[in-house]
Order: sequence, then C-alpha cells, then structure tokens
Amino acid sequence: MKNIKTFLICLIGILISHSNILAQNQHQKKYNLNFENFDSEKQVMPEGWAKGGTLEKNTGEITVEKIGNTNCIGKVTSTDKSKFGCFTYKIPANYVGDSIRLTGRIKHENVDGSVGLWMRINGFNGFLAFENMERYKIKGTHDWKEYSITLPYPTGAESIYIGGLLNGKGIAWFDDFVITIDGKDIQTLEETPKIFLKNNNPDEINLAIHNSSTPIDLSTNESLSSSLDELIKKVGNKKIVSIGESTHGTSEFYRLREIITKRLIQEKGFNTVVLENPYDDIELLNKELLSSPLDSLSKNHLFSIYHTKEMRSFLQWYKDNCSNYNIKLKGCDNSNWVFYELLSENVKIDKDEKLSKLLQKLKSNIVKKPVSNFKEELKINLNIYATILEIENHLESTNNLSPNLKEILFNGKTTYINDVNHKNGKQFQSRDEIMADRISYLAQNNDNKIIVWAHNAHISNEVISDNEIGLMGRDLKKEFKNDYHSIGLTTLKGSYSFIEKKNIDVDHFYTDKLNKTDIQTSEVNLWENSLALNGKAFYLDMPTLCKELKTDGIKGPTKLIGYNKETKEDIYQLPFIKLFDSLIFIESTNATTPLYQ
Repeated sequence: MKNIKTFLICLIGILISHSNILAQNQHQKKYNLNFENFDSEKQVMPEGWAKGGTLEKNTGEITVEKIGNTNCIGKVTSTDKSKFGCFTYKIPANYVGDSIRLTGRIKHENVDGSVGLWMRINGFNGFLAFENMERYKIKGTHDWKEYSITLPYPTGAESIYIGGLLNGKGIAWFDDFVITIDGKDIQTLEETPKIFLKNNNPDEINLAIHNSSTPIDLSTNESLSSSLDELIKKVGNKKIVSIGESTHGTSEFYRLREIITKRLIQEKGFNTVVLENPYDDIELLNKELLSSPLDSLSKNHLFSIYHTKEMRSFLQWYKDNCSNYNIKLKGCDNSNWVFYELLSENVKIDKDEKLSKLLQKLKSNIVKKPVSNFKEELKINLNIYATILEIENHLESTNNLSPNLKEILFNGKTTYINDVNHKNGKQFQSRDEIMADRISYLAQNNDNKIIVWAHNAHISNEVISDNEIGLMGRDLKKEFKNDYHSIGLTTLKGSYSFIEKKNIDVDHFYTDKLNKTDIQTSEVNLWENSLALNGKAFYLDMPTLCKELKTDGIKGPTKLIGYNKETKEDIYQLPFIKLFDSLIFIESTNATTPLYQ
C-alpha cells in the first residue's frame, strides 16, 4: 500500500511537472500560428490574424472553426469562381538566415480554382520573395494533408507574411502552421536587432570609410586609370566581374567602365563583355561591326539609353581591338526581336529538307501578329519553344550543332522558358534570373573571363526588391562564389540622362529621346551622404569596411535610378555593405551626351 501511495505521488508530480512544461512552451510561443484564442461567440479573428482577398458577404466567408475544446482551424468558403479569400499573419523579419520555410496542413472540398499556403517577404520598397502554390493547381476534394513552401530569406527583409489561400469556388480549411528559418522554428529562434545607418555615430562611419577607401583622380584618363591599380589587382583573377551604375545615364560611369574593362582585357586576359541589352541584337551588331557606321549600329541594335557618345567611345575601341585581343561583345537580355534572322543567318541549310521545314515552321510562328488572347499567345510561344528544341535535336543528330548555334538556340529557349514554366506549373523566372542564366552559360566555357555592364540593382549580391531586382547578381554570386565580383558605381548629385518609355524591353523600336535632369536632393540621409564626407571620388573595399565597422548588417537608404526619371520610389532601405564587393563613389556626376540630338 505504501508503495502504491509513493507511486501515485510520483505520478502526480510528473504530471504537474509535465503540465508546467507544456504551459511554459505555450507561453514561449511568440506567434499565434494556429488560430488560438479564438472567441467563437464574438467571431473575432484570433490574435495576429487578418482576413484578406476579394470575397464579399454574398459570395463567401473567412472564419475560424473550433474543433473540440482546444483546436481551432481557419476556414475559407467561396461561391464565386472569380474571387479569392485568404488568412494573413504578419511577423517582423528580425531574423537572419538563408532560407525560410512555411509548413501547414490543408483540407479542401469541391475547389474548382486552387488552394494553397502562401508566403511573402517584404522589404522597404515592395516584396522580395513570394509563393502562393497556385502553380501546383491543387483543387477538388482531399482530406487533411501537409504541404510546405520554401523561399530564399533576403537580408533586406522587413516583414514576413504567411497564410492560407483559396482561389475560386469551394471550401478550404487550414491548420498547424510552422515557420522555420534554416531549419530552426521561428517560435524559439533568437531575434537579431536591426542596425540602421541613422542610429550610428557619423564619425565612426566616416572613419571606417576612410580606412577602407583609396582616392581616385578624375582629372585625366591616365590619372584615373592609375588610381584603380588596387581594384584591378583585386579583381584580375576572377571569372566574372560586374560593373554597375546607380543610373543608366551617367557619363562618369561609362568612362570608368571603359577604363576598367580595357585594363582587365589588356592586363588580365578578360575576353567577353556582356551588356544589359538583347542578345540577338548584339550578335547582329557584331556581324555588321566592320561594315556599318557605329551610330547606325547603335540605333538599330542598342536600347535607346545607350545612344550616347560615351557608349560609342567604347564601341569604337571594341571595333578597333576585338581581333587583337579576341574579345566578344554579348547581350544578356531577351532574344525574340530578331532571333529568327540571327538563327537563319548562322544555319547552313544546303540540301537539308527537314531543317528547311523546321526553320519555316519557326518563322511562321514568330511572324504571327501579337494576340491579346493569353491562351492563343501561350500556344504560339510554346510552338516556338518546341520548334527550337526540334532544330537543336536535328542539328545535333546531323553533327551540325556548333558551339555558336548551341548558344543562339540556348538564348532562344530562355526567351520562351516562362511559357513552358506556366504550362508545367513551375515557378516564373524573372528577367534578372534569365540574365543570370545567360551569363552563367557563357561562363561554362573555361576560356571565358567575363565583364558584365548592368545596373547596380542587377549586379547586386543581394535581392533589392519585388522578388526580381537583384536576382541576377545574387544567383551569380551563389553559383560562382568568390569568382564573382560586383563593382557598384554611385553618386550623390549632378545630372543624368533618362527616357520616358515605361518598359525598356517591350518592343524593338529604339527611338526614344534622351532627356536630361538633375538628381533630386533627398529628404533622408542616404548612404551617399555618408560617403561624401570622405571625399569627392574614391574606391571603397567593402570587406574591409565590414571589418572596420564589425558588421555588414547596417541598413540605410540608397538611390537606384533606372532608365526613367527619378521618383521617391527610387530610394531603397538596404544593407548597403552587402550589396557589392567593391564600390566607386563620385560625389558629383554629369549626364551622358546623346548621339542624335
């Protein structure tokens, strides 16, 4: 009897202890990811959760159901196939890591659209990463099943949004949400305080910049070139060196690019220059380089923002020296405007009847007028992609697939890859990701050492905005690691050139007028303001700056002006030190000089 009493006392102690642990674990949960604390009588959304979507009272409902005494689950009901409803939970992105994963369970009934988990990572200017599982086309009826989605976790993250989503008619239930960053549960993961430029001691920032920088002399090309000796030494052994620009229309940036590019070619054996421009146009420019005036080549084959005397200066040097140094000029943008012309000029048909028919089939699809119907356009583009594959396979089977043709066909395939992704339910590839794929393709040739000319926002080592801008540099850094080196070029004040066209790559009419305006004075203290305290022009080694400051996580505003006129949205709150491996700052710069005005 005594032993039984002792056992019961021990058991009660264990149960009390276990209960306390459970209560403690429950208390430790920072985020209410499982719809707890739901008031079923008042029907108030659980703490932290919000409704979203386009459902109206007569077309659907977003609510929470209580199952038993403790378990609560989210529920979306819709009777309208054109509407969607979702649950939303917001978490501050006070964490560091490489990837973030959302796991949750879903049950659905008679869904005619799609159902899924969704997650969005927001930065200072828009979203940085997004997934909603729509491409998986989960529909119909199915009992509870666990799903998960994973996104890269960008360093510029400000907020994390997660939830469950129902598109179209049906009923969907959601439960058991779990978020992990690099495999660690966010509920117990330690938060990392954010460090902002405005909260740092300006004198300490200035001293660190001073100790990490080397002045450059802009007075002559010779003095400027000599000022860059340390940079050239640092990047000369890399596989890919990207040279950026904080505006597309700054004269000094093209001067710097030309000098750095020449030295890397002449002294370090670089042999490929890739321009942010349509691939097929650059190939035709190369074909006509020795027979046509440079001004007309620019007008026919380069984006309007490049119709400048500064770009012509480099093209003239390239024309005079491409044979001497065995240099190739390439493009990394979409290749659909003159793709057929390029391919047909490089393919020898001879008496190959099958190849002739395939080329005619390709041409007939490409020349079809653009259609407003998405399904019809998708069908045409899928036919083009399939024909490119047929041509590639035929050339390979007849031993006629040369490296040049293989490259042309690769660029053609990547132009239409998102049509294939849509058909197969795969994730959409952004312009940045496709440009990275094209540069990576060139880098697979061991003999190639590559220089890339593109905007700061593209060459950056980190994602800038909208799950698109910055993906090119991020992907190249991830693939080539220390063999990829990004050089940012930035300024504080002066003038720049711009064009009015909203989207630079939507047509093949390179006739936009180059306008000129001044860089606006910012109401906030930019990184560029801090840089200006150190001098008028200098080269900055970012790893050294990181060591001086003992962190690379300081977030602060910086300007990234595209090919359009500056707006307030061109200021981005970013971990500036992480963006580039090297930086060249010029306090005051000037607009490029137009060729045709």
